[in-house]
Amino acid sequence: MGKKLKLKDGTIITIRPLVESDLEKSWGFFQKLPPEDRLYLRVDVTDKKIVAQRIKDLGANKVKRIVAELDDEIIADAGLELRPHGWERHLADFRLIISPEFGGKGLGMLMAEELYEMALKEKVEEMLVEIMAPQEGAKSIFKRLGFREDVVIKKFVKDIHGNKQDLVLMRCNLEEIWDKIESYFKEVENRDMHDA
Repeated sequence: MGKKLKLKDGTIITIRPLVESDLEKSWGFFQKLPPEDRLYLRVDVTDKKIVAQRIKDLGANKVKRIVAELDDEIIADAGLELRPHGWERHLADFRLIISPEFGGKGLGMLMAEELYEMALKEKVEEMLVEIMAPQEGAKSIFKRLGFREDVVIKKFVKDIHGNKQDLVLMRCNLEEIWDKIESYFKEVENRDMHDA
């Protein structure tokens, strides 16, 4: 089950939906993230009950999650959180967390492509990302995907240590994301042809 895909360095990974039996693998993935990466996550993923709840929420049909696996270990987690009712029904929240050792290998773009296809099926028009201001690395990744900073709300959220941080809302319409993904893969393809 899942899609076999190749990273820039030739590593073959599998991208597939997160399932209930993934609790131990998912919790293990979050445990291995460096503390500085966990500092700004919305929930405390070191708490196994919270990780179990994330998986349980999949049944609510508003949340779609995928993972990337290598050697039976989760190396990335991504989600599309739909807003199916009311005036926000054209929106979805985009979530993406990657193991630091897989940064810069194209995994983020592969995960984004999968989320894009899911969003298209759900008739989502725009994706949103909420991050804390100090998350410069995340901001940079999302800008590469076509997201732009839309709003900054001062001292609005707290990190896991209870310190207030600015909340940055970034958004991107689906067409812009697809353009970025497509140009990325063309660039990789051209580089591969030159290397051959």
